[in-house]
Amino acid sequence: MAEYKPVIIQTNSETEFADKAAQLLWEQLVELDEPLVTLPTGSTPAGLYQVLLERYGDQSNIWEQIRYLALDEYIGLPEDDRRLFQNWLARDILDPAGVPARRRITFNSMADNPAQEADAMEDWIAENGPIDIAVLGLGGNGHIAFNEPGCSFDSAARVITLAPETRQANAAYWGGLEHVPEQAYTLGLKTLARAKQILLLVSGAHKADILDRTLNGPISQDVPASFLRTMPNVTVIMDDAAKK
Repeated sequence: MAEYKPVIIQTNSETEFADKAAQLLWEQLVELDEPLVTLPTGSTPAGLYQVLLERYGDQSNIWEQIRYLALDEYIGLPEDDRRLFQNWLARDILDPAGVPARRRITFNSMADNPAQEADAMEDWIAENGPIDIAVLGLGGNGHIAFNEPGCSFDSAARVITLAPETRQANAAYWGGLEHVPEQAYTLGLKTLARAKQILLLVSGAHKADILDRTLNGPISQDVPASFLRTMPNVTVIMDDAAKK
């Protein structure tokens, strides 16, 4: 297995973190025709989305050509549930930027057969991909998307059972652990590995240890994000607090 060293961009403040991420992502977007892009939810990318809207929100010629591809999604929530990641991203970036609804490729949380839904997503990517830019966050246990520790590096889009620590980390957003679904969809590591560019966003002292393991520890299923070191096209944007 070949190993590559990701490009590391270290920033000194929350503002610089968001600015640098927005600048880098936008520079890539404007060079592409109908780019297929994944985006993460959570507090880490919030500043990125704010800067994108403030600086480039009027560039409708770009936003209207973007194809947004869901990175992951909870299972069993109705389509109007605020907890759905597709609705979260609609509020934070997709709606205000004007990405057309018809260009948003998402999982159906309420699908009668979730396994078939995941297979259909993988088939769609095979026909319409690969992903041009995968913007990712880093989970506290090393997951990327919802690829939890122990998952195969050869994994495709699928249904997964969320790790207890992942559900606990998300509980703060949804008013308690009992409100966090136990299952979710995720794009697989093999699917993400085909992306032409990967941008990993990491901020906060609570991510310092897992980022160090991602970048410097063994490439192991115990830390799924370490798989990024097998890809030649990864850029990590981090803040000072995330440095161990």
